[in-house]
Amino acid sequence: MYLPAYFRMDDHTEQLRFMRENPFATLITAPDGVPYATHLPILIQPENDRLYLRSHLARANRQWQHFGAQHAGNREVLVIFQGPHAPIRSTWYDSSPTVPTWNYTAIHAYGLPRIVEGDKTHDIAYGLVKEFVPDMAPIPQEYEQRQFKAIVTFEIEVTRLEGKYKLSQNRNAQDQANVREYLSRSERQEERQTAEYMARLNNAPRD
Repeated sequence: MYLPAYFRMDDHTEQLRFMRENPFATLITAPDGVPYATHLPILIQPENDRLYLRSHLARANRQWQHFGAQHAGNREVLVIFQGPHAPIRSTWYDSSPTVPTWNYTAIHAYGLPRIVEGDKTHDIAYGLVKEFVPDMAPIPQEYEQRQFKAIVTFEIEVTRLEGKYKLSQNRNAQDQANVREYLSRSERQEERQTAEYMARLNNAPRD
């Protein structure tokens, strides 16, 4: 993605926290150059200095067949984690002239996918349940078996992460403070959350 230096988020700890806070992501493949996307919850699991993204697709969703057929030998897929975002009005700035813009947060994770089977299918499926709906009622074994036949579990070994926090870092301190103040008073939760990310960014230690 387009990533000016002042919007770049390279802190790995913050990247992991962001993905865990926004785990409903978009998986994108492009076999033969044709984009295809699925929206799904993702497990974010670091293991032995590597990062894995794990989830499952409906077997009827042909996207899992793309994992071994990316165009021209490029097997990388893209997973987009989208965070809070908000329109920014030019009237909020003290400086001028200015134009409206949009503040947003996102992580792009690129990686190599593979289908997983056997016990790991159970681990991923119930890992998603434990992470997102731990109060799920027990289900009959026969029904569970039918459900497992209807899904394909997979993991993506992440090869690179691109983080973007476009949160008015290119504005002066007073303009940034004004934006945070207006967003924090918004009736929209997503705009208040954008203000929280701005505050977090300002409080983060600088390298």
